[in-house]
Amino acid sequence: MVTIEQYRRICVEWSGDPAEFSWLVQHGDIAGVSQRAIADEFEFAPSTVSRWAAGEALPHKRIQKLVIAGLEKRARRLEYAAANAVPLARKFPSHGEPVQRG
Repeated sequence: MVTIEQYRRICVEWSGDPAEFSWLVQHGDIAGVSQRAIADEFEFAPSTVSRWAAGEALPHKRIQKLVIAGLEKRARRLEYAAANAVPLARKFPSHGEPVQRG
């Protein structure tokens, strides 16, 4: 399992490795980004982005950098939102106590 923090760190440390690029695109859902969203944002066909994720094709290095920067930005936002979320205050019945419905 990869956490959002680990995913973001991989984005930040990405050095141009094609296999890492494909992995990051394939697992963009960790940062809340689908392959379809990547295709829409960068105006590529979804099938093209699918080939990137499978390691069958790669965009120009400049496009790779833009995609990774976008993934890192979304991962950072998600990580920040999760870190700053306030837990929901709920009262849970203790063991054996009836649940009140109303």
